Parts: sequence; structure tokens; C-alpha cells
Amino acid sequence: MALNEFHEPAVTFLKTNGHKTIVSLGCGRWINRIDNHLRLMAGLNLSYYVGIDYADRIGPDMNEVFMDPDGMNALLTNYYQGSPNRFWKAAHFFPGTHVEELIGVKCAAVVCQRVLPQRRWEEVIKSMSPKLVLQEDLHGCERQKLRGQRYVRTWSKIRQYALKPFRPWPVFPWENNLVLWQRRNFGNEDNNRSKLSWLERIFSSFIG
Repeated sequence: MALNEFHEPAVTFLKTNGHKTIVSLGCGRWINRIDNHLRLMAGLNLSYYVGIDYADRIGPDMNEVFMDPDGMNALLTNYYQGSPNRFWKAAHFFPGTHVEELIGVKCAAVVCQRVLPQRRWEEVIKSMSPKLVLQEDLHGCERQKLRGQRYVRTWSKIRQYALKPFRPWPVFPWENNLVLWQRRNFGNEDNNRSKLSWLERIFSSFIG
């Protein structure tokens, strides 16, 4: 069997719908704590949520799928015009799928949540050309280094989409335990480093 033969459903789906999809790379067996994912999905007005992992099965952990169940129910109720359960009809999970299988397949946004050590997906992510890349729950996990000509860290869009960190590091109370990258040609607020505040430029030079 060819390497990507079993994984073709994920590639096929994203080739058709990637431009309106947020993709969680290496999502694990249990989908949990996806509040920020939904905030991005709603903020970007996307239609689909996709989770991929090499695990043999993927499903929601309904006890911990949200950090703020009431807030997320309100967000989804508003987003789906009174029918929050429509989200699960728009969610697609593809177990048995390598992240590397998605190289060159475009999507609107990418999430990397608790990436295992030594998992380097920078080239795959850049080839997918997402507008935004969210990395969260970073302590003890692999950080993808996307700094370069195409992506810059953004703090303004963390505020714009009201992203909220979980499991912050108590040693440094200001550490948000998340990183948001923006494709340089997405939006016009801070895609040029010269337009960033001097403080954000200093942080950007040391972090990420």
C-alpha cells in the first residue's frame, strides 16, 4: 500500500475545503481544551474544524472538550444561529494520518497543541500557507520555529480573537503559554515589523 493511500480522505477533504478550515495537527486520541481553536474559527469565519493524528482513533473528550463550557456554548450558539451542535457536524477527524501527508495542502489556520518532542513540522506548516498558526500548551513540548520571511509573531491578533491561555507557567505570570504566528501578507495591522510597537519588536527578537 502506498504511504498516503490510507490517508487520502484527509488530503481530499482539505484540497476541497482547506480555505475554510482550521486544522489541528497531532490532535491526539481525545479532542480537548479547544476553546481557542473555536475563537479562531469564529474570528476567521471558517466552516470546518479538522483534527488529524496518527492514533488509531480520534474523538472528543466531552468532559474536557472546553475549558469554559458556558462561554463556548454561547459562542457556538451565536455562530450557528441558535444550533451549537452544528459544530460537531462541521468537525472531521482523520486518524491514522501523518502530519507530513499534508505537505502542500492549503488551509486557513493551523493549531499545534502539545506537540511531542522532536516533531518538527515547520516545512509542512509553511507549505500549507495558513493565515494564522496557534501553538499552545507549550511547556515541555516542541515549539515550531516559524520566524522568517513569511511568518511573524503577533500579539495584536491574540487580543483581537480574545485567545486565553491555559496552564500558564506560575514562574513567569506574564507567560501566556501560547504563541500566535501570522502570515505576513494576512491583514494590514501588523504584517510589517516596522509597524509593531517597539516593545513588541523587542519581545519578537527574543521569543519564538
